Amino acid sequence: MDEVIEVSLERVEKIIDGFGADDFSTVAVLREYCGGFFSNKETPAYYSFNAQFGKLLRRNEERLGIVQVESAASETDDRVPPVKTTTSIWRRNA
Repeated sequence: MDEVIEVSLERVEKIIDGFGADDFSTVAVLREYCGGFFSNKETPAYYSFNAQFGKLLRRNEERLGIVQVESAASETDDRVPPVKTTTSIWRRNA
């Protein structure tokens, strides 16, 4: 049986609220939620925590009051040297 990693939507909401009216990325939320962001290099999306976190944001757009405005923005992770990856950009609903 597969295990589940719980994510607090309440905490995610507080993080998003902290961004104010600015657009933000899935990576920005992950950095705040996890204390840093490291791309899941060579990991299929199905097993990637980062990809699953993005799907969680997408499934909870209404509750979080957000909408995805871009799905493949360029981003770098927190490795030294940084690794390029992609992220979604989100906007708060008006």
